[in-house]
Amino acid sequence: MPTKPKQFKKTILFLAKKLQGCQYAFRGTASLVLQGLEMNVDDIDILCNKKTALKCNRLLKDFLVEKVSYKKSPKFKSFFGKFEVNGISVEVMGDWQIKDTKGVWGQPFTADGGQRKEISFVGKKVWVTKTETELLMFAQMGRWTAYQKIKKQLKLPKEDCQQKLF
Repeated sequence: MPTKPKQFKKTILFLAKKLQGCQYAFRGTASLVLQGLEMNVDDIDILCNKKTALKCNRLLKDFLVEKVSYKKSPKFKSFFGKFEVNGISVEVMGDWQIKDTKGVWGQPFTADGGQRKEISFVGKKVWVTKTETELLMFAQMGRWTAYQKIKKQLKLPKEDCQQKLF
């Protein structure tokens, strides 16, 4: 049985309310679980544009662990910051770029209209990354086991993918 943090539902709803009107989407395993896939969730990742990422320093100031600023590592570059909400690590990535397995930087992920969709989660509207966007990200990162797990679940009939997590 996949695991998720105890306060996951409460935290998703809180963050969605804080980010209302901003360009954002929950991404990674949190996004996939919100869309009915069986994945383990350890933290909550928020994909956004630069403007929203920097705005999080103010919107989430009471939960700040690491201020959002431009950061670059060997594999990623973005406006990145960390927060802790209800005991859950929340990472914000604005204009996120991934260096693929061939050493080429991909186009920025910004949670724009082509990369996200709005879903209903316990009666509230929240933005999540499209599963196609997640597959692209996992492929660029070379995370093939997770990629295959997602692909396998997407081939199941829709009712088999839905779980009563909440």
